Amino acid sequence: MIYNFHLDYSDVVSLESDARVLQIIRDESVASSSFPISLIYQNNQDRQISLLTDREFTTPHADQPWVFHVENVISFGWETKGTQIRYRYHELATEDIFQFWLYHVVLPIYFSISQTYRFLHAGAVEVEGKPILFMAPSHGGKSTLTDYFLRRGHPLVTDDKMATFERDGEYFAVPSHPYHRPFRTVEVLGHLCDNAATQINPIHAIYILEKSEPDVPCIIRPLKGIEKFSRLHEGGEMNFSFFTPQYVSYLAALANKVAVFNITVPHDLERLEEVYQIIKNHTNSL
Repeated sequence: MIYNFHLDYSDVVSLESDARVLQIIRDESVASSSFPISLIYQNNQDRQISLLTDREFTTPHADQPWVFHVENVISFGWETKGTQIRYRYHELATEDIFQFWLYHVVLPIYFSISQTYRFLHAGAVEVEGKPILFMAPSHGGKSTLTDYFLRRGHPLVTDDKMATFERDGEYFAVPSHPYHRPFRTVEVLGHLCDNAATQINPIHAIYILEKSEPDVPCIIRPLKGIEKFSRLHEGGEMNFSFFTPQYVSYLAALANKVAVFNITVPHDLERLEEVYQIIKNHTNSL
């Protein structure tokens, strides 16, 4: 089975223009442990996973091979600037598990290593066609808030990993796969969202969620200076050590261009409508 993703490496703003095709191809020859250099991942999917290559983790070469291996489940292989991702099933693989690892993990790693996009750990929706991002630590409420916006009719931009890029001093949000996992069940692809964003648009605002006591007021305040940068850096995603200097520079420049706000979010589901209205009115006023 082949999954086609239309990409454009020369002009990522317009994916339809001169687009190349990223092919996802099943291939039993993909090796799971043939490379000497490996990076072992911490993860929350109850799996042993690793990223392997044939040379040190420095600046990747265009033809450098990579393997992402989920022990006893599946292996994915590609080259840094390649247009194919090949995969091999192991004894515990299923079609659903394959789709989970491809969409939620492997594609963001592929795009990060190829330096096509820089990722933030964020959920995102559109308000009046403008992307707004929700960032928070794990279990900080961003999935719940993203889900609430979706139920109120706002298009999904991304469920958890926000692909971004800079062009002419402006920072863009790239819609990801149209699946949403509000409860983060292990190895579950999620609900197919029938109202997913399809256009790349400039990031309108970023909201850093501060989970608070149930009775506190919901307050939005702008972040500035080192606090603004630090809070964005805390939400970095796919920040491989060999890209750290470039990633830090990218976040610093993004912080200078995009409005970032802290918002206290009461830990009370009964107040979600209040939080929703405050964010919606605030973002529409920017």
